[in-house]
Amino acid sequence: MFDQVLDNVRKASESTMQMQQELLKKWMGQWPMTPLGDSGTAWAEQAQTFQKRWLDTVKEVMTKYHEKLEAQYKAGISAIDDAFRITEAKSPEDYRRLTEELWRKSFDTLKNSAETQIQEFQKAVEKWFELTAKAKDELTAKVKESETLATRSGS
Repeated sequence: MFDQVLDNVRKASESTMQMQQELLKKWMGQWPMTPLGDSGTAWAEQAQTFQKRWLDTVKEVMTKYHEKLEAQYKAGISAIDDAFRITEAKSPEDYRRLTEELWRKSFDTLKNSAETQIQEFQKAVEKWFELTAKAKDELTAKVKESETLATRSGS
């Protein structure tokens, strides 16, 4: 029974981490790359600003992920301690009660962990979309400004 619960926790954690890694790889591949010699242009400055904001967001997400992972490990260690306490049962009724408590605690921990991961992932996606939209708006404004200046100087 414990092997099955631990195996399910492991599978859920692995699939969540794999999904996050694949999404991050996909997003990182879409970063605009600026030519090294073109750092004086407004576009290059805008891209660098966007990349810095993106990096700060990724750092924040990774820090939160580390904290959540540490909490999961602590919960796992606690579950192992609880599993060994089951052997202290004096009667079949105590054994059933302790096993049920362990199962409920393990299930609640897994449920809370999954919910927290999904919520944190949603927050990160929202923040990344906001960053992307803001960068697009700022870039569009700079392009319009450049076009306006070009039109005025050409007249």
